[in-house]
Amino acid sequence: MVRRAATAAGRAQSGYFSIEGIRLHERALRAGRQVEMAVLGRSFAQDPSPRIQSLLHDLQQAACSLVPVADEVMIDLTGGRDLGAIIGLLPLPEPLTLGDVIRNSAAEPPLLLVAAGVKDPGNAGALMRTTLACGATAFIACGVCDPYHPKAVRTSMGSLFKLPVVTAVSAQELLPQLADFGIQSVGLAVDGTVPLPQVETAEKGTAVVVGCEAWGLSPDVQAALDCLVSIPMRKDVDSFSVNAAAAIALYELGLRRAFEDLA
Repeated sequence: MVRRAATAAGRAQSGYFSIEGIRLHERALRAGRQVEMAVLGRSFAQDPSPRIQSLLHDLQQAACSLVPVADEVMIDLTGGRDLGAIIGLLPLPEPLTLGDVIRNSAAEPPLLLVAAGVKDPGNAGALMRTTLACGATAFIACGVCDPYHPKAVRTSMGSLFKLPVVTAVSAQELLPQLADFGIQSVGLAVDGTVPLPQVETAEKGTAVVVGCEAWGLSPDVQAALDCLVSIPMRKDVDSFSVNAAAAIALYELGLRRAFEDLA
């Protein structure tokens, strides 16, 4: 089950994704997420430290089945990472739609982060963490972007448990839906025509769209956006990382919204 949950096909077939390490299990429990089964190394299970024993107690109290295995098996499953020799299996959440997100944020215009073609699961996880930290409404993963990949889950540092996550077949499918809801789509690009400080946010909400680290947004996605935005930077620098760019844009637009609310 753990090995199956490590692949996209296995997750789709089984309906489960995995989390690894002490911290993610603690945060899953605090967020009220059901860890149905956890595989753990025998040495880890016998570790007398209060934090580990408290976690194992809390998992059992939450009806989680604990399955001890040989330490060598855990080293193989974790790839030698030192996050704590425990891997849990959680049911994939019920799919959310864009409409669900908008209805749930009726009190204020939504601020969304859209990952269009972000292949690296580490970047996907970092973007989820940034989305939550910047107070954005939801994270939308398009196409190859996989928010439930084990590396994405680890890198999210538990943000996945607190953040509405929407998956879309493609950005080309999503962008017309955003337009139907009156949400403007703002793409981040090195050669964007509008500097970020000059972006005018739409009354019904804004979606910040980022592409893959290496190539950015594809030409067809760029053509379908409401506007392309650049972030001012030093002239001898090529670009920000995708996560840094997303953080700057969300912080700028979110801070602006906060000031508007205060006014």
